[in-house]
Amino acid sequence: MGTHTEYDKISASLQTFSDIQAAALHEYEKLLSFADEYKKVADKEKRSLPYQINVIDELHINENGHSRILTQLLKFANAKGEYELLESLIGYIKNLHNAGEWDRIEINHPNPTHEIARIDLWVRDADYAIIFENKIYNAKDQEAQLSTYIDKTKAKEYAEKNIFVVYLSQMGQEPDDQTWGDYKQAFADRYVNLSFRDDILPWLKHEVLPNIREKDICLKSAVIQYIDYLEGLFLLKSIYKIMNMNLEKIISSHFELDKCKDDKERVRLLSEKIKDIEELKTQMESVKRNLERAIRQRMFDSMKPYVKIKYPDLEPGYPEDYVGVSMMIGNKKTVISIQDDGKLYCQVEYDKREQRLEESLLIGLKDILPDPNKDLTCIWKYFNINDYEGVYSCFLEVVERCLNMKDK
Repeated sequence: MGTHTEYDKISASLQTFSDIQAAALHEYEKLLSFADEYKKVADKEKRSLPYQINVIDELHINENGHSRILTQLLKFANAKGEYELLESLIGYIKNLHNAGEWDRIEINHPNPTHEIARIDLWVRDADYAIIFENKIYNAKDQEAQLSTYIDKTKAKEYAEKNIFVVYLSQMGQEPDDQTWGDYKQAFADRYVNLSFRDDILPWLKHEVLPNIREKDICLKSAVIQYIDYLEGLFLLKSIYKIMNMNLEKIISSHFELDKCKDDKERVRLLSEKIKDIEELKTQMESVKRNLERAIRQRMFDSMKPYVKIKYPDLEPGYPEDYVGVSMMIGNKKTVISIQDDGKLYCQVEYDKREQRLEESLLIGLKDILPDPNKDLTCIWKYFNINDYEGVYSCFLEVVERCLNMKDK
């Protein structure tokens, strides 16, 4: 009798779980159906807009593209060697966030760089360094991402107290706690969140553009185009006013907001739907990542036979899922490989990974593989996730260089 009762409980629990799962799938189907409906209306509204063209729009830039634009803006120096836009941005941060530790920053000879050591935008001066992490398209924070970048900056001999972090969010979202590692509390006064919509765009419109000299035509043109692009991204252009009103009507009608008793209930309902959409987006991103991973694996598998034919006397490198060869340089087994961690990279390390690379190897490959880890146990170069030709060419060049070292 007792066993039968337990069975009934388990059966009821499984049925409840099944009902919840079915309800969630039904909700996802409704959201996808609404997305199709919304897109049709949005496309129709956009076709009715006056003709417009934006160079940045036409180039379909990704997150890295935005980082490159910001890097070039912060690199701008006037005839006196003053970094006016960088000074303006730091001044904006100081005014907006009550300065704090940011007051200590004095701009002398800054070096703004893009995608060095995988840091989106890195400003390094004699006495301070600023890490900019760009999340304009709401990419997920990688595990201990900010912590890793802080460690990389410390490895460049910057004291922790002189390192600053700017999180470039789309509309104010904060980084995950895990991305900080153990640093979150320590950086409380040296961290700011700048929203592209509410900070970068207003800064460009009201602080940068009005102060650009007429003779700096290219700079002014670039800033105007970038402002126009961001206004388009956030649907803030004046020509979007009627379109936005019509799209709001579609949203209000689909989710029956008129049946809510007041605005508080409408906000609650929309918040729930936004959460559902975010969950659906997370699931779709997971499917997308799995497909991309499968594509990369097929590319790696297709490279391996060519590497074997080209270097028949070299042993395969590890890990087996990737592309690699190994050889003895001096008395150490050296592994050259192509791998990926969301981006493709070519890397050199010893098979005993805790061993520091020989100075001759570090110097001999520095021009090809510019990024070492803090312990100098491996060096690498990153490539765009789809740049298989680039990473493969780099791999071949590194192998040839290592073979020459091996023969000496």
